[in-house]
Amino acid sequence: MEFVELSGKQAAQRPEALALAQDAPWGQGWPPGPEHRVLADRDWSWLAAWHPLAFDSEVFGLSLGQVSALLHRAPWPEPGSLERGAVFMKRLADDARRAGLAGLFARVAEKDFLAAQALEAAGAKLVDASVVWEAELAQGLVAPAAPEGFLVRPAAEGDAPALIALAANAFCDLEAYADRFALDPRLRHACGELYGRWMANSLSGQQADMVLTLAEGDKPVGFITLKRAKGGEPGWVALNAVSPDKRGLGLYNMLLAHGLAWLAGQGASSAKVRTKFSQRAVIRAWSRLGARPLAGDFTFHLWLDEL
Repeated sequence: MEFVELSGKQAAQRPEALALAQDAPWGQGWPPGPEHRVLADRDWSWLAAWHPLAFDSEVFGLSLGQVSALLHRAPWPEPGSLERGAVFMKRLADDARRAGLAGLFARVAEKDFLAAQALEAAGAKLVDASVVWEAELAQGLVAPAAPEGFLVRPAAEGDAPALIALAANAFCDLEAYADRFALDPRLRHACGELYGRWMANSLSGQQADMVLTLAEGDKPVGFITLKRAKGGEPGWVALNAVSPDKRGLGLYNMLLAHGLAWLAGQGASSAKVRTKFSQRAVIRAWSRLGARPLAGDFTFHLWLDEL
């Protein structure tokens, strides 16, 4: 199997790459960024774009990268296509390792079993299975009143320490959430720091347009972070959680309703969320709103220095 190595800018200009992106049964992430690196086989039956992750590398103290596009022409893992896919993925791993990466993250569509099995053949491990839901939002949507003793309000400056701590704990709890960064033994040590910094960046406006706090008295016990709809696209619910000792009281549903009402008030006609297949309470809450699942995906971690 022979290979072609290109920059993202070069690959975006190649007609063979565009044809593969159009023909790939579950292609996504095309075109690549100009700074991305691209690997393809000479037959243009497989192509991958990847790039380093500066933020993740800083947080975890490891050189990490992301596969932003993984395209292939064959639809299913027949013996021949799987063999070629495994060879291709091993070459991709070699290239990333030579570039100094210790680990590579890759996400594939829920029906892309060929890419998933090729990644596994190269040594990658499944760490996440998630689905994107979308709910239509009625104009003039009004959120329900909070139960007595609770209040939903925009996050205040003084909420930051409690919200950062709650985010760090909520998403790294293996029993309740099992985030991929907590599941992976090599990343678990900094899972809390990653989510704490994500919350801090949300509060500063870098990663969210609004953070709503669920407070019991003056104490924050939950949150929801929101991104406005832009250019006709849906709004997004990014992060949301309720303190473990306040779960089972219907507070998540109420908090979600407040978040969706805010998005509707900002002009969103629909809202999306990405959540794990295992998060049944979240899925039930969105289903009750009439939300529909749009697409699922599987995420893999490939540790190059262990191959």
